[in-house]
Amino acid sequence: MERMTATDAQTHWMSAKIPNDQFLLFGFVGVRAPLERVAADLERRASAIADLRLRVREVPVALDHPYWVSAPVGADQVRIHRGVSDWDGCLADLAGRMADQLDTTSRAWRVHLYDAVQAVPGADGATTVAVLQIAHALGDGSRATRIARELFDSRPITTPENASPVRSFDIGSTAMAGLGLARLPLQLVSLVRRGRRAHLAHRDLERDIATGELAEPRPGGPRAPINAAPGERRELRVVLTSARRLHDLGGSVTVGALVVIGQALASHLSPRPDTDLRAEVTIAKPGPARARNHFRNAGVDLHVDETDPTRRATAIRDDLDAARRRTDHHLTEAESAAMRSVPAALLAWGVRSFDTAVVPELVTGHTVVSSVHRGAADLTLGGGQVCLTAGFPALSPVQSLTHGVHGIGDTVAISITASPDVVTDLDGYRDRVVEALG
Repeated sequence: MERMTATDAQTHWMSAKIPNDQFLLFGFVGVRAPLERVAADLERRASAIADLRLRVREVPVALDHPYWVSAPVGADQVRIHRGVSDWDGCLADLAGRMADQLDTTSRAWRVHLYDAVQAVPGADGATTVAVLQIAHALGDGSRATRIARELFDSRPITTPENASPVRSFDIGSTAMAGLGLARLPLQLVSLVRRGRRAHLAHRDLERDIATGELAEPRPGGPRAPINAAPGERRELRVVLTSARRLHDLGGSVTVGALVVIGQALASHLSPRPDTDLRAEVTIAKPGPARARNHFRNAGVDLHVDETDPTRRATAIRDDLDAARRRTDHHLTEAESAAMRSVPAALLAWGVRSFDTAVVPELVTGHTVVSSVHRGAADLTLGGGQVCLTAGFPALSPVQSLTHGVHGIGDTVAISITASPDVVTDLDGYRDRVVEALG
């Protein structure tokens, strides 16, 4: 058993309000084994991965955080989807399945397999597509990537450095609730102490901003047409490029992608009087991970009013670096420590009280950009070799267009997730991304 951290419990509970399953896509060329054998091999391999042998057990009336408990891998967790012949059909089928979110009290992940997919970008011939659908509470993008690499690696399983072992003992829900009640007095005392430390750390941050040691975060920007409730339908697109090309555009893959996305987004929303388009970018927290989700989001100005590409890239990089320096401030750890002391019932009440129908006038980002490098292009499946990877960040009540930037080897995919109810010309937007890549 493993008690969820406050951060992961909040992520788990929030999934009922805003679906947040992650979908990690991998394409493999040269797969020789029948898909049924591939599925059976994946089931056996998953059974040896600690993080894939877990499900959630809730504590009655949220008297404590939920627990991760041991769960055997089921045959229904690897699903074969036939009748999909080409890449566009594969993405359309996957988009339709995104509404079927995981019930983590039963299963925290599943794999979707598509065989002999034609016209996959960057692939020569038929491609087998495997998509790992995984609960966000089980891990952020970096941890989910490590899990996926274990699942699609031909080498023997090794336990990740920060993976929690699956212990064999278990206790009942009543005992879990009792433990939650027993720790409540100490939590309240700790919350007061850590809350004061967080307050003092916040004052330190304000002082560091006032003295110019840290840059002040930019205020949120007014909503754009894409900042509307997305509804339930999804559409997906993927544009392939190279890490080298993005480095040329921005000095790094992430900055290069932000340059491209900013240019495409400004063109797509034109004519528009405002030029303060922003992206909400995921940034890793400093220090060792105390939770499975070890990141925070920051707003980064896309500087679309800057006509010189070099100066635009520099301005975006400066904003991103400033956001990372603020994340590295000791306030981040102080806030995380205070969060760990919030009683579970109070945290659950806060999530239940969150009203997704309330639309703010200002948004941190007009779109989301999640950038994760998934390592060397040495993953295998059924004797085939990986040729691309992609990912599709979830939409939110105020963000109906999101982007994933995922690389394997030198190949990088800029993935686009959108609501067709809000973004009515996704092909046109994809073409603008291609044009911005040059």
